[in-house]
Amino acid sequence: MEIIGIDLGSNSLRGVRMEVRNNGKEFVAIKEYDSTVRAAEGLEESGEICKAAVCRIVEGLLQMREKLGISSEDTVVALTTQAMRKARNQKAVLQEIFEKSGISFRVINGEMEAKITALAPKLALERLKLQKHKYQQDCFLLVDMGGASSEFIICNSQNIEFAKSFEIGIVSAKDRFKSVENLKACKDMFLKPIVEFVESCRKKGAIPKFLVANSGTPTLVCAFKLGLKTYNPRAVFGKELVNADFNAMLEEFLALNKESQISLVGTYKADVVPFGIALFTCFMEALGFEECLVMDEGLREGAVIAHTLGMI
Repeated sequence: MEIIGIDLGSNSLRGVRMEVRNNGKEFVAIKEYDSTVRAAEGLEESGEICKAAVCRIVEGLLQMREKLGISSEDTVVALTTQAMRKARNQKAVLQEIFEKSGISFRVINGEMEAKITALAPKLALERLKLQKHKYQQDCFLLVDMGGASSEFIICNSQNIEFAKSFEIGIVSAKDRFKSVENLKACKDMFLKPIVEFVESCRKKGAIPKFLVANSGTPTLVCAFKLGLKTYNPRAVFGKELVNADFNAMLEEFLALNKESQISLVGTYKADVVPFGIALFTCFMEALGFEECLVMDEGLREGAVIAHTLGMI
């Protein structure tokens, strides 16, 4: 059985065709699609998804349909998150997207987003444990940093989860703080509730031993560190990053001219990459982690798993 999982985030549009094997215990990616659509562009100021963003989303979905070979016979699980949760023109935008692309999205709340996002990394971590004994510990923290929100999920071996979504992401950080320097100066504003959440989990006995990062910024920094000319999710899987790796890319990226930045990461990522790097390092430092484990699996794969498990 094959299922399509789609994640329309606040910055990225990601899709995957997965084969479900072994009675729903194994999930194998067959084809993948990833593009930057910047759904949250201007959302902080206007409260709406702008027309340009809708055009990029529709164009991306049409490209995805072709690349993944999506037909009317396929089971498609399409989820969308914080940008659509927040937009006051949500219904009109989703209707237009459906009419022009044939893809119908379900808006999920922050708690559901966090739980579904954790499904694929948890399975991937089981594979990694066989190779790296340091990850055979009973509790970890997963951080999924998106365009308009970031999800923090603490998972342990008893399948007990503590999950919360916070309204801070790479696009919203850029729109709100305008500069990396101002973001760092105001970091206590957005870090305080995140630190309080993690501390409350620790008091309940959920003490994370390591940090897992599966969002675009850590995977980008990892690809940069590895010197990849073309992004490969298999190449970054299981790699580790420290604060110095983030700082090194930020320094080198800011030293480039605008044309070189765009050439490296694309038109719709160039201006938010510095904010993503700075934001993630703020998370790591505030929560006391010197290292993070990188993997690419996230909400799009989680959508397939959640559908198979009957969660959605």
